[in-house]
Amino acid sequence: MYYHFDYVGGPRSYKWINVTPVQKIWEQMNLTYRYGVKELWVVNVGDLKPMEYPIQFFLDMAWNPDRFNENNLSQHTEKFCAQQFGDKYAREAARLINLYTKYNRRVTPELLSARTYSLYNYDEFKRVTEEYRQLLLDAMKLNYLMPTETRDAFDQLVLHPISAMANLYEMYYAVAINQELAKQEDPEANYWADQVEACFVRDSLITYHYNKEIAGGKWNHMMDQTHIGYRSWNDPRYNIMPTVTRIPENRMASVPTLFKESDGYISMEAPNYSRAAHGENTSWITIPDLGKTVGAVTTTPVTVKPDQNSYLEYDIEFTSTGEAKIEILLSPTLNFNGNRGLESAVSLGGEPEQIVNFNGHYRGELGRWQAESIIKSVTTHSVITPVQQPLRFRALDPRILVQKIMIDMGGLKPSYLEAPESEKIK
Repeated sequence: MYYHFDYVGGPRSYKWINVTPVQKIWEQMNLTYRYGVKELWVVNVGDLKPMEYPIQFFLDMAWNPDRFNENNLSQHTEKFCAQQFGDKYAREAARLINLYTKYNRRVTPELLSARTYSLYNYDEFKRVTEEYRQLLLDAMKLNYLMPTETRDAFDQLVLHPISAMANLYEMYYAVAINQELAKQEDPEANYWADQVEACFVRDSLITYHYNKEIAGGKWNHMMDQTHIGYRSWNDPRYNIMPTVTRIPENRMASVPTLFKESDGYISMEAPNYSRAAHGENTSWITIPDLGKTVGAVTTTPVTVKPDQNSYLEYDIEFTSTGEAKIEILLSPTLNFNGNRGLESAVSLGGEPEQIVNFNGHYRGELGRWQAESIIKSVTTHSVITPVQQPLRFRALDPRILVQKIMIDMGGLKPSYLEAPESEKIK
């Protein structure tokens, strides 16, 4: 039998961390043995690294093919890991090897692209990328638990291939999103373009770490094969970053965001408003990462009272009717204006505004405000027909910071960080 670790795509595609799962090796070798090929088996490994474990299994099974079956393959992997890392870490290390070889065989690295997985159907691309993220976290945890003397072996046999492939998936996932947003001329495509560039740079740093830092550079250049930018069966001379598209930031300024009701509620991060109307002497600004989730929106200057022409609007598509409770989540602010409190106004669908004083007439709530890092105000409204309509928020005083806005149509459930943001339609 002639066995090749692992020929898919081109003459050198088997080298770069494309390790064959033990299940696949057993299935093919067992098939060969049962059909009478028992005298001579030849294996072409291309390069010894990173094929240490598949080669070990090949030799062990070649010595005694009847020793293995579909139910005891994991035992062999655990024994190998016990020899390399110790009994205490063998089971988890074997699980990581089993999963990363399984994931890596879904599509070989040089054939992976932004078009491999579906971005929308079944959340496929996101799902497989998150599988790699979790696998990488697990591998990093085990790496830190291991004694120093086994970390180099663990890094080159387990952590490196997981880290490299997880980063590759992150990169192509970002490419896919960048391409879709660019078609819509959405400036958010620029963020994902930045992620692609960061992943491409990180790939080179991962390679540098393998070459220069593992075991003092013992395996220098063993994993240098290019793996990004294939155009044909032959590998390119060097890695080529995928093409990304950038959109001018002002291209979408007039395209609003529409939030859609689902499961009886709408949840909106305050910075993701549909429109912002600025007053004569004030304007709205977003403070990224202020608060519990995305950020907060407020008026500036903080010493100037906004006029009636200053407001935020959020377009909402209702799918149900009835009582609507609008919950405004604000950053805790002391009523520093002579205990009068800070006021805001809320309206839905052009109805008369409801004025809310969210921190006036202090009655000892400071401890709760500090503990929860939020002040919540609630107003009640009516939705007569399930149509699209705007929610308008006005700050009647300066220094009001809005983090999140939610509308409870009967389905909002309690949560410390509150409901995740609802589906947005642009």
